Amino acid sequence: MRKFCCCCLAFLMPAAAMPAETVMIPFGTTVFCELDQQITTRQKEAYAVQTGDIVRAHVWKDVWVDGHRVIAAGTPVYAKVERMKKARMAGQKGFLEIEVLNVSAVDTTAVALDGGYDRSGRGRMGVTIGLAVALAWPFVFLKGKNVFLEPGAIFDAMVSASTRVEVPEDAPVAIRVEGEPGLVVEVSYADLDLTKKIKQLPLILLVPEGQLSRASVVSVNCNEINPIQVTVQGEAGEGSYEAVLDFKLLSNHFGRGMNRFEIEMGDHRAEVLLEIEL
Repeated sequence: MRKFCCCCLAFLMPAAAMPAETVMIPFGTTVFCELDQQITTRQKEAYAVQTGDIVRAHVWKDVWVDGHRVIAAGTPVYAKVERMKKARMAGQKGFLEIEVLNVSAVDTTAVALDGGYDRSGRGRMGVTIGLAVALAWPFVFLKGKNVFLEPGAIFDAMVSASTRVEVPEDAPVAIRVEGEPGLVVEVSYADLDLTKKIKQLPLILLVPEGQLSRASVVSVNCNEINPIQVTVQGEAGEGSYEAVLDFKLLSNHFGRGMNRFEIEMGDHRAEVLLEIEL
């Protein structure tokens, strides 16, 4: 009877009791976040925010450590308006800073984060003062620009303290599958001088063997666009090529925050996240 009862209890044990593996999320791990709401520093708008307001956002894509998914895409992130200032007269620009504070890991452990969105509107102070001196005082009433952010804007945060999480044994594991890879596109940040106006965006294309062909940008932030040609300049190594892209044409489709675009080559597509925040 005891053996029978033990067997019954074993069958009735919940699946959640399965052993878990401990994984450390390192300090500095990047977590990309996506905004869920429209916000602005322009106080006349219904979606205007104030300092201290909670902002709705979620994790944009899974965070993996050593082949284990430790933070799932779609998980809500706790973010708030850390600082804001609306645009004022005399060309004073608006300012908005969103601070991401924490997010839940797959085992509900709170993971502390640091970072978020920190950008200001374009100021017109210099132009306004110049006009006021040269012409007449009414020009001091020119206003600077407020900050507007749309749903879907992407910004990044980083794990501010190494955190241990428990990953269930039956959780998905990233397995590297051997075989012919698809198209991979990387931005060559080492060749970018961010102190100057960007005219061309340098890229590295990793192309499947024997499949180099015409490449174009076909979508920006998940919106289809008229193709923008990618110009291949030469080989960068085995199976890889240096290429450039007209940044002005591309940026015409950008929104605030980080932007992403898709490059198509033959039957292959590759998504690129441009880690430059606007």
